[in-house]
Amino acid sequence: MSSDEEEVVEQPSAKSMSLRIQKKLAGMTIKSKDKMKNYVDENTGELLDHLYELAVVELKDVKGAKKLLKDLVKIVVKLGILYSKSQFNEKELAIGDDLRKKFKHTVLTMISFNEVNFTFDGEHLVSSLDSCRVLLQKLIARHLTDKSKGRVDNVFSFYGQGEILAVLYSDKHEELRQKIMGCLSKMVEDKVL
Repeated sequence: MSSDEEEVVEQPSAKSMSLRIQKKLAGMTIKSKDKMKNYVDENTGELLDHLYELAVVELKDVKGAKKLLKDLVKIVVKLGILYSKSQFNEKELAIGDDLRKKFKHTVLTMISFNEVNFTFDGEHLVSSLDSCRVLLQKLIARHLTDKSKGRVDNVFSFYGQGEILAVLYSDKHEELRQKIMGCLSKMVEDKVL
C-alpha cells in the first residue's frame, strides 16, 4: 500500500462496542455460585442449586459441576443482554419464539413425566432437548463467540444425556427431582417460561 492510499478501517460503533463489553463483563463477573445469584431470581437460583447438585453427584467432580453451572448462567445472562438490547433481527426473533415454545413444551413434558408414574420416555426428552439446543445455537450464531457456543453444547451434552435423564427420573434422585420439578412448575406458573 502506498503512502498516498488511505487505509479504510471500519470503526466499531459505540453501541456494538458497549454490547461486547457488557457480554464480556457478564462472563467475567460470574465466577462463583454466590455471584451468579445476583443475576437470577430466588426460584431460578434454587433451580440452579439443584441442577448443580445433580451434576456433582453424577459427575463425581465438583470442578466439572461448577463449570456446567457457570456455562449455564453465562448463556442465560448473555441471552438476556442480547434480548434487552434488541440485537435480534426478525428471523432470529422467530427462532427465539420457537425456542421458548419448544423449551416450555419440554419442561411441561418433564413435569408430566414426574407426576404420572411409568410415563418417562428418555428418548423423547433427549430429542426435545436436542431440538432446543439446535434452536439456541441458531439464535446465537451471529452474536456470540465459539467459546459461548461451546458452553451451550457443554450444558446440553450433560443435562440432555439419556443416562442423566434416566437417573434423574429414578428412585435414586426422587427427592432432588421433586425439588427441580417444583422450581420448574413455579417458573411455568409465574410465566417465566
